[in-house]
Formats: sequence, structure tokens, C-alpha cells
Amino acid sequence: MEPKNVPLDYRHLKTFCRVAELKSFSKAADELCITQPTVSGHVLSLEHSLGFRLLDRTGREACLTKGGKILYQHASQMLAHRKDALNALSEFSQGIRGELSLGASTIPGEYLLPKLLGDFKKEYPHLSISLKIGDTKAVVQDMLLGKIEFGMTGARVNHASLHYDLFEEDEIIVIGPSSHRGLQKQRMSYKEMITLPWVVREEGSGTQMAVERALKKRNGSLSQFNRTIEMGSTSSLKEAVKAGLGFAFISRRAVEQELNQGLLLRLEVDDMDPIVRQIYIVLYQGRTLSPIGLKFLRYLKRKKEGLT
Repeated sequence: MEPKNVPLDYRHLKTFCRVAELKSFSKAADELCITQPTVSGHVLSLEHSLGFRLLDRTGREACLTKGGKILYQHASQMLAHRKDALNALSEFSQGIRGELSLGASTIPGEYLLPKLLGDFKKEYPHLSISLKIGDTKAVVQDMLLGKIEFGMTGARVNHASLHYDLFEEDEIIVIGPSSHRGLQKQRMSYKEMITLPWVVREEGSGTQMAVERALKKRNGSLSQFNRTIEMGSTSSLKEAVKAGLGFAFISRRAVEQELNQGLLLRLEVDDMDPIVRQIYIVLYQGRTLSPIGLKFLRYLKRKKEGLT
């Protein structure tokens, strides 16, 4: 059947591209803040307009058909060109408008950027902002694929095309449940530490990378620890420790409120150096930023100067 000569709806293309990238209708719905039936409706409308199936819905993943791969290749370029056009027009009209797409790992994404973006948006109220939060490796991957303009991460992933600018430093501490009876002294040795039950972050998180680097200096590794459960976010890590499932390495910035309220305990390890990691602004070398992206990058650098 020949495709019908009908215009392709921008929203439908955007939804289709996210399903293709995430290989999931439900994940695309969560990211786009719409319902799963709406996502399915957008894709079905495209398929009806074109006259062929775009995605095979078998098993747990949604996979592109041959026709879907062709559409995705061109649709992703169309969406990128649309954003570039809006940014160029905003620069021409002397007003900051359009869309800024950023990526961040958990700590900068949840505890640094919201306040910075809020203050920046007060200056430029017509700006649309998209902040995607994932682990450090996911942010780097989105950067390399051109899905975000630049990012902020708590670790470095070496790649020839990436440039890292230090933004600030972050301390990683050991926390435990406030109800734990054996923590009255709130100090321990390294030998005692590895015998306790531990809740850890997933591989690829900046926190996990920094902890492994620190342990390596004393010929240690998290593999030596009594790891009871792995968590995919800082929030779930905190809740697991509160529930008494174990102890954890975590950013001090992420638990300041809980420590002040006595919901969690901070522990000192006598024979281990403090763990300090860097928060970086990550840029793709040679890629020209949009006027909005450049404006926000300069704003971050001004804030950095204020922090030092």
C-alpha cells in the first residue's frame, strides 16, 4: 500500500521517536508526561497515515520495523532541525525563546540544577526546558547521540569528543539507619565496615564510580562488601537505609535534611580518607550550542565563580 499524502504531526513524530529510543510505550509515556493510550494513539495515527506498521509490539520491547527505521532516521533529524530553527529565530528576534535540552546524573539533576534552572527561567520566562536525569553513562550516551545540548555529571567517562569543566566538589559520606542499636559511637574501622549489610547504587552511577576509585587506593573494592540490595536512584537508596536494609555511600548534599532531622546517621570510618568527587559540566567538543544553550552555559560559569 502506498503511503497517503498527508502531513505528519509533530507531536506524533516526537512520541514515535521516544518509543523507538526507549523501546517502550510505557517509558515514553512517563518521559513525555502523557498516558500510555495517548502514546499508542500517536503511533497508530502515524501508521494509519503511512499505510504500514512502524513498530513490532512483541515481548517486552517495541522494536522498529524496516519502515520504522527509515522514518526514525528522518524524523529524528526533522525534530532536531525544528529545534534549531526555533533557536535561530529566537536569536533573530532578540529574545530568548525555544527549548533547552539538558541531561544530568542524579545528584546535580536532583539537588543542583532545579534551583539553577528556576533562577535562570525567571530571567527568560518564555524558555522551555527539558532536563533528563539518568546515571552518568546514560547522560554521556545522550550527549553523543545529540539528544541533549550538554550535561552535568558526578563522574567522567573518557571519550575523545567530550570536554569536562569542573563546576564544584561533592563529598560522599557513609550513612546508616538511625534505629541501628550498634551505632551509638557512630565510628567504625574499615574491617568493621565491610561486614555490615550494604545498599549500593547501580553500575554506571557517579557515586559508585567515586567510591570504587577511593576503595581501590587502599586495595579494596565494593565486591568485598556484604551487598544486600542494589538501587537505581538516590531517593530509593535513602529510603532503603531508613527502612533498615543496610548502610550506604551517598552524597552529603542529598541527605543534609535527613541528617538534621535525625532520620539517618552519618558514620565516620577511622582508617579511610574522605571521599570527594567532582561535579562536571560536560560538553561535546566541536558542537555549536544554541543561543539558549550558550546563554545558560555562561550563567552556570558565573554561578561557579560565585561558588569558589
